[in-house]
Amino acid sequence: MAKIVIFGSGGQAGRSLVAEASRRGHEVTGVGRNPGLSASLAAGYDVAISAVYDAAADPFEFYSFAARELVASGVRRIIVVGIYPLLEVSPGVRLIDTPSFPAEHKPFCLGHSAGVDVLRSSLVDWLVMSPVGNFGGEPVGRYGIGAVDPSDTLSYSDFALAVLDEVSQPSFERTQVGIRSA
Repeated sequence: MAKIVIFGSGGQAGRSLVAEASRRGHEVTGVGRNPGLSASLAAGYDVAISAVYDAAADPFEFYSFAARELVASGVRRIIVVGIYPLLEVSPGVRLIDTPSFPAEHKPFCLGHSAGVDVLRSSLVDWLVMSPVGNFGGEPVGRYGIGAVDPSDTLSYSDFALAVLDEVSQPSFERTQVGIRSA
């Protein structure tokens, strides 16, 4: 079993991740907004999962800081809950980069992207897992890997299955993957 710290454990994704990790018998520590994400809190864990969000913070600063802290922690594996606009819709083209992407959503998405850039420039084992559409829907107890589909709804508990399966049997490293409902 892994020793896992989950940042953002008070949110919907975080609560589902803590519940699934506990159900599987992992040693899990949930960290909410206070004291927040810091390298010292992640040190000594096998896996750090970040499901953090702060509506009041500047997204670029917030997600860059969070990623730097995770990298600095020395944790062996980092998994970040991502967003679907950063997934590719064709090779090398993310949804956010398409002409029809709404300008008002770009600052938040580019903040997430800045955090991914911090991970990408590091040497750590990281993975960003994003729903291919929106969170919501009823749990079905399964999921799939997929491409961007804004009409897809993935329950938080099915997403947690995907994340904890990746903790138990890593299939992806240093990339972003989309998780779809099945």
